[in-house]
Amino acid sequence: MRSYVYILLLGAALLTLALVVRSGMFARKNPGEPLNAAMRAALAQTTPELSEGDATLIRRLYPTAYTSPSGLMYLNRAPGTGTATPKAGDTVVANYVGRLLDGTPFDSSSAHGGPVTFQVGVGKAIKGWDEAFLTMRKGAKRTLIIPYWLGFDGPSRPPAVPYRATVVFDVELVDFR
Repeated sequence: MRSYVYILLLGAALLTLALVVRSGMFARKNPGEPLNAAMRAALAQTTPELSEGDATLIRRLYPTAYTSPSGLMYLNRAPGTGTATPKAGDTVVANYVGRLLDGTPFDSSSAHGGPVTFQVGVGKAIKGWDEAFLTMRKGAKRTLIIPYWLGFDGPSRPPAVPYRATVVFDVELVDFR
């Protein structure tokens, strides 16, 4: 008699388990998403990277370049004067020469008749320029090595710039106001 009760209880437990599983009562809302919050955060981060060829060429051509957390690399050519730097929304006047990583020029301010004027830090220029000019002083000169995710990565890129190209700019902050 006792074994009959155990079998009956086991059958009821298995039937309950089958109904719960079949109904999806305890199913997760996003079954493809990891349960662990740290794992979800790690998967959510998409960190773009330079191609191996670009990274090797940059290490060879610009071994002393400073790299910011965003991936912008630069060499200070002249420190500039004073201590003031532009703030987001300021109007910046700058000279520049743009070239591909292999040295092929694609644009320059002199080709457009002189220094370019734009608002810095508000998305009027490529992200690499916004980041770089916000930390420069008047008269400062830098060589900017701008990876594609801070440069021309989309339909707005100049025709001479290939898709996902790392570009190099020699820039000079002439003035800001």
